[in-house]
Amino acid sequence: MIACSVCQTQNDTFAVICSNCKAFLQNRIPNLDLFQTSWRVIESPRQAFHDITLADHKNYSLILYGIFGIALTSLVLSFAHLGDSFSSLLGVIVFLLATGFAAGLCLAPFLNTVHWGLAKIVGGKGGWRISLGLTAYSLVPMTLSVVLLLPIELLTFGMYIFTGNPPPYAIKPALYIVLIGLEGLLAAWSFLLLVKATAIGYQLETARSTLIAVLLILVGGGTFWIGTKFLIQAHDKGIV
Repeated sequence: MIACSVCQTQNDTFAVICSNCKAFLQNRIPNLDLFQTSWRVIESPRQAFHDITLADHKNYSLILYGIFGIALTSLVLSFAHLGDSFSSLLGVIVFLLATGFAAGLCLAPFLNTVHWGLAKIVGGKGGWRISLGLTAYSLVPMTLSVVLLLPIELLTFGMYIFTGNPPPYAIKPALYIVLIGLEGLLAAWSFLLLVKATAIGYQLETARSTLIAVLLILVGGGTFWIGTKFLIQAHDKGIV
């Protein structure tokens, strides 16, 4: 809650105008700046997610989801060894960027609806658009993985990262372990940010926001597993 400095009335944490005397409680945030907000998520996540929740427009959320889709598509291609379906690394990269970004855009409304629904079930305050901003900006570490680590993997292992013949571990084991470890740390960081974002945006305690984050990952992970199995079967039948 936030107290009005004029009449001392207790208002909702994200209220801009006092419900009693109509005095201004805090500044409106009409739009979000992608780079400034992303940096604030890293530097001061509590303030960042407060501002994201308060913002009228959750700018660039779909871009972050698109980049996240690239990360997932890269994981699918590597796990299913689908690289042998392409004649060159350039073909893989074009497919990865185009299909991955589109997959992220398609995934956004589904994950946001699940997140919002779970938050409402456990008593959270807020609407669907809040979930869009919170979940998207909690993916900032995952976007760093795509921007910083994926190019290193492509330059170092080339097509082998998607074919598994030979496996990347056999080429440069130390570097491969470091890269996988960093990707794991960034994924864990995104999970912790999602917990914090949910707690702040929906005004929940940590236990309930953690439960929401875990359930969201289970639903998203189940969808990812089904999609991966479908691609593997399609690849085995020569469809992909």
